[in-house]
Amino acid sequence: MAQHLNDAVKPASNETRIQDFFRETDLNYFLLAHLLLSSLPAQGKLRLCLDRTEWDFGQCQANSLLIAFGRRQFQLPLYWELPDNRSGNSNAADRIALLQVCVQVLGKDRIGLVLSDREFVRHKWIKWLKDNELNFARRLPKHHLLTYPNGRRQAVADLGLAVGQVRRFAHC
Repeated sequence: MAQHLNDAVKPASNETRIQDFFRETDLNYFLLAHLLLSSLPAQGKLRLCLDRTEWDFGQCQANSLLIAFGRRQFQLPLYWELPDNRSGNSNAADRIALLQVCVQVLGKDRIGLVLSDREFVRHKWIKWLKDNELNFARRLPKHHLLTYPNGRRQAVADLGLAVGQVRRFAHC
């Protein structure tokens, strides 16, 4: 951005202007999410992808919990939070709060699928997704146990799934 903002000055000067803007501006992320959403057609289901990322800025670490939305190959960040902890990990309450904002922005009917990686598998989080009737998919660690409605438990490793093979568990 700094190279294209104002050709009459050095890129370093433009970079300083950009940094000043973000330092002095209080962005309304809810409005920003609506602006980003306007880049997609108003109809159709969207896929939400939840992830945690860590960026290093010199000696400062920034951990964020992010939800991107999109259709097919198109994805945009919709909303993010910086967890208030030093480990960078999120808990179920953090994820639920983040997704509640997305439900408020999109509407529950617009969410087709919530995707997340295997670090997001706690019972409270999955129960919240089920209770709110949101379809979700995730990778499960091999050591996790599935509990069937009849009480039987089975390790994911014992399912005999090949790499890339998918299995649906609607009632576990």
